[in-house]
Amino acid sequence: MQAINITPVDLLNVLAGQEVTADENMTGQFLLVAKENSEKHLPSAMAGAIADIALGQVQLQSLVHPMKIAVDLPDWTPYQVEESFLTKEPHNWFGPEAIVIEKRFDDFTKEYSGSRDDKGGIPQSQIPKNIAEPLLIEDAYWAAYKNFVNDPDGSFAEQITPFFTK
Repeated sequence: MQAINITPVDLLNVLAGQEVTADENMTGQFLLVAKENSEKHLPSAMAGAIADIALGQVQLQSLVHPMKIAVDLPDWTPYQVEESFLTKEPHNWFGPEAIVIEKRFDDFTKEYSGSRDDKGGIPQSQIPKNIAEPLLIEDAYWAAYKNFVNDPDGSFAEQITPFFTK
């Protein structure tokens, strides 16, 4: 698969559905990689998404589970990566789909009247599979993502609160 390095801000904009433009001559499907950088609270050397590029527009196709890719090439210069190492995420954790999934869980917790653990949480076994499974995947995504964020003081990681703890 073709990959390109882009700025971490451009990557986050693509993930959030914001407009990102590319050279009008560039076309095809690309793995978007946040280039290596030291900007606080931004991902670095991280594969982030698969996108279609055509007519100067970058269109998100799917998030990929964060993984390290560090290739020293100028931004927007295509290079090859082995696609078999990529894991596509079933949901965009930066978009409205995540909000819907989280709201479903929130609605369930408001109506739940069963047993609770010693911290007041609902035992995972009591949460319907169709609600719990996407949240477990989301927890795994954010646990991996935060490892690629420049976070010298740990303040970014502190903001990541998993839905489930072991």
